[in-house]
Amino acid sequence: MPTPGHILLEAAATLITLGGLYDLLTPRLPPNLVAQCRGDAQSIRLARELLRALGGALTAIGIAVAILGMAAHPHLTRQSALLILALVLPAEGINSLCMYRVGSPFYIPLAFALLTLAGVLLSWPLPT
Repeated sequence: MPTPGHILLEAAATLITLGGLYDLLTPRLPPNLVAQCRGDAQSIRLARELLRALGGALTAIGIAVAILGMAAHPHLTRQSALLILALVLPAEGINSLCMYRVGSPFYIPLAFALLTLAGVLLSWPLPT
């Protein structure tokens, strides 16, 4: 039976993957980013491609966290926990900061990072 920590980790992995797929597959740049580009077609294309690259990276991170979480069942190892944190916290932390700076809903990637942190803390391996 999965522990609460594993449930949170798998939820975070799923949400990170879905968020990455959204960035990767969204057909148009969000309106707030179009406004930041001031209608310049080259700037819009550049921002769209950078968003697509970010989406690919976040999708890969989400899948990696899901695999690490599933492979660590029933007990998360210290190495797996640290690797999950090393993957998610910088990626979603910087994503959140950059989204804040351009007026996007930064609280979504911040919530994903906090959900991951909570999952790792609840799954942290106890000394044997």
